[in-house]
Amino acid sequence: MTTTPPPPDNGPPDPDGAAQRPGEPAGRTPAGHPPEGHPAAVGRPVRPTGRAPWWHRTARLALPAGILAAGLLLSGFLTHPYQGAPAAAEARTGLLPLPLHDPGPDPFTGSVAHRTGPPAPHAAPRRPQSVRDLPGSLHGLYGGRRSTASCDREQLIRYLSADRARTAAFADTEGIEDSSVPQAVRALTPVELRYDTRITAHGFRDGEATDYQAVMQAGTAVLVDGHGVPRVRCAGGNPLTPPVELKKAPPAEGPAWPGYDPERTIAVRQTSAEVTDFVLVDPTTGRQFVRPAGTTGDADRTAP
Repeated sequence: MTTTPPPPDNGPPDPDGAAQRPGEPAGRTPAGHPPEGHPAAVGRPVRPTGRAPWWHRTARLALPAGILAAGLLLSGFLTHPYQGAPAAAEARTGLLPLPLHDPGPDPFTGSVAHRTGPPAPHAAPRRPQSVRDLPGSLHGLYGGRRSTASCDREQLIRYLSADRARTAAFADTEGIEDSSVPQAVRALTPVELRYDTRITAHGFRDGEATDYQAVMQAGTAVLVDGHGVPRVRCAGGNPLTPPVELKKAPPAEGPAWPGYDPERTIAVRQTSAEVTDFVLVDPTTGRQFVRPAGTTGDADRTAP
């Protein structure tokens, strides 16, 4: 969808409250959209609310069977909502923190991220008080340097194309055909995280894709799809899928960054319609700008 031009920048979005769009009464959410926050914290059961938890809610966005079948090809990767991570991943109990430039276990490729730092204090949003899910179209959800891509998409394509087994594993994880990988990667948008973000990450070992639950540090360079969902972590070329519920409180696994708290993170909720323009925040200036979906900085423009 074409996002509504943002209002004057009064600071980054507040994850502790619902995002308010121009013209809407305060304290209300857009019709047809769930509240921005969610009562679930990592490792805790969801309180009954009469609806499925956010990590299982993607089924409501499924398209008719005929369209969905075609969507499993390239168009599915680019324009249709992700249909969920494999159920087997739900048995995992660990939660791995992934610092800014750490490629993580079993990276798919070499790093294709441009070296950046975490968001500056004046450009960083308040940390959520619990695990929250936020829509991928939310203005200011992501950051980036204006006119500069945080990831090198063409280098990622070259890395994957050099190894047929990696290409096949990458394509299988993302639910597309091997031959569609280059076009699919070129349609993704490079951005930077502004929140510590839950995700299912996938590594490559012994010719196959692995998976693990992780939290990516704010400032991490990722590629997002047309629904605002992270699909690739650029530090290691790892494909990404939505997180799954953990069965118990996550144990400490690996080094983290100062202030890391697994129960004060977000997860990104896919939008039902495509995002045509992402409103990003430049961490060096704190100013908002617009990046059209699928572009790498050359078409960036000032937010109205």
